[in-house]
Amino acid sequence: MRWLLPALLLLGLGACTLGPDYQTPAFKQSEQWHSEQVRDASLTESHEARWWQQFEDPLLTDLITRAARNNRDLAAALANIERVRALRHVAGAAYMPSVNASGEASRSHYSRQTGFGANTGTRNSFSAGLDAGWELDLFGRTRRAVEAADAQVGAIEAARQGLMLSVIAEVASNYFELRGLQRQQQVSLRNITLLGEVEEIARAQSELGVSSELDLARARGERENMQATLPNLQAEITARIYRISVLTGEPPEFYVAGLTQTGPMPVVRDHVPVGLRSDILKRRPDVQQAERELAAATANIGVARADLFPNFSLTGSIGSSARVFSDLFTPATLTRSLGALLDWPLFAGGALHARVDVAEAETRVALARYEQGVLLALEDTEAALTRYAREWQTLKQLRAVEISRQQAFEIARLRFEAGEDGFLVILDAERSLIATQSEIVSSETRLLTHLTQLYKTLGGEWQAVDIEEAAQPHS
Repeated sequence: MRWLLPALLLLGLGACTLGPDYQTPAFKQSEQWHSEQVRDASLTESHEARWWQQFEDPLLTDLITRAARNNRDLAAALANIERVRALRHVAGAAYMPSVNASGEASRSHYSRQTGFGANTGTRNSFSAGLDAGWELDLFGRTRRAVEAADAQVGAIEAARQGLMLSVIAEVASNYFELRGLQRQQQVSLRNITLLGEVEEIARAQSELGVSSELDLARARGERENMQATLPNLQAEITARIYRISVLTGEPPEFYVAGLTQTGPMPVVRDHVPVGLRSDILKRRPDVQQAERELAAATANIGVARADLFPNFSLTGSIGSSARVFSDLFTPATLTRSLGALLDWPLFAGGALHARVDVAEAETRVALARYEQGVLLALEDTEAALTRYAREWQTLKQLRAVEISRQQAFEIARLRFEAGEDGFLVILDAERSLIATQSEIVSSETRLLTHLTQLYKTLGGEWQAVDIEEAAQPHS
C-alpha cells in the first residue's frame, strides 16, 4: 500500500480530458440587412430591450409586467430551470469523494446442543464505521459531464427567455388588436350616423318626389348592413380581453371591466434601431438555445470516449467492531482498510464505440440545427422588416386616399341635395369612404402587430425582464 496512493495521485496529475474542446461556430453572413427599411436607420444603434415603453402606454406596460410575473407557462419554464440547475449539481458532485456511515447492533442466541466452544449461549455484536470512495477523473469524464450540464442550463435558460419574448409579444399583439377593433367599432358607429344622415336626406327627397322609394330602401339597407357588423366586432373585442387576461395569469373575465373602455391607438415611428445582423446571435434566445445544445452535444463526445478507458477509484474505510457497546472505538476494536479499484470494460460487443458514434452524430445534428436556426432567425427578421416597411407605405397611401374620398363624398352629397346627381352617386362615394376608413384602421393595427413581430424576431436583450424578478408574485 506504500506505493499505491502515490502512484494513483501521479496518474491523477497526468490526467487528460478526452473529446473535442467546444468553440462557438463563426458567423459567416453579411453584417448588412437586405431590407430597404433599414437603409435610413442607424445600424449601429442598440436594440431596445423594453421596446413596449416607447408607446408611453401605462396600461400596456402594466399588462406586460403582469404577464412576465404571473404567466403560468413562464412559471413552468422557471421550475424547469431549477430542475436543470439541480441536475448540474448532481453532475458536479462526482468531483468529490463519497462517504457513507454504517452501524450495526445484533444479539444472537446459539444452540447448546449443536454449538461448541465460544459458539454457544448468547452473544452481542456492535459495529460502526465510515466507508469512503473517490473516483479519479483521469480521462475527463466528469469534467465533460459537468461541461455538458452547464451548457444544458444555458439552453433551458435561453428557452425560457424565448418563451418570455413570445408571451410579451402575444400580450402586445392582442392589446393592439383590441385597440384596433375598438377603433373599428368607433368608425362603424360614426359611419352608422353618417348613413343615417344620408337616409334622412333620401327620405326627404322621396317625400318631395325628387327620388324614388328605391333610393330610400337602399339607404336604409346600407345603414342596417353597417349595424350588423357591430355584434361580431364586440365578440372579437371580448375574445382579445379574455386572451390578455389568461396571458397575465388571470381568469378570462378579469380585464373585461378594465379593457372594455375604448383607448387610443398607440403611435409608431417610421424607423426601428435594429443593430447589425451578427447581433442576432447574441440576442435571439432560440439561436442561443441551439448554440448551448451544440456545446452540450460536443461535451458528451468526451463523456462517451472516456467510457472506453479504465476507471480508477480509491476506497477506504475505518470503523470499530466489539461485543460490548462501551468498547466501541477503543484501540483494540478499531478496523481500517485502504485500497484501489480498477474498472475497465474490455469487451462490450462494440457498445462503447457505438456510443461514441452516437455522440458524434448528435453533435452533427446539433450543429445543423444551430446553422438552420441562424438562417431562420435572419429570415424572420428580414421578413418582419419588409412587412413593417411595406405596411408603412400602405398606411401613408391609404391616408391620402381617405382625404380624396372624403372630398368626393362631400361633393357628391352637395350635388345630391341639390338634385344634380342621383342617389347611386352619393351611395358609391359613401361606400368608398367607409371602405377606406376601415382599411386605415386595419392597416394601423397591422403596423403595430408587425412592429411587435419585428421586435420579437430581433430577440431583445436577455435582461429585459429579469428571471428572478419576474418570478416574484405581482402585488
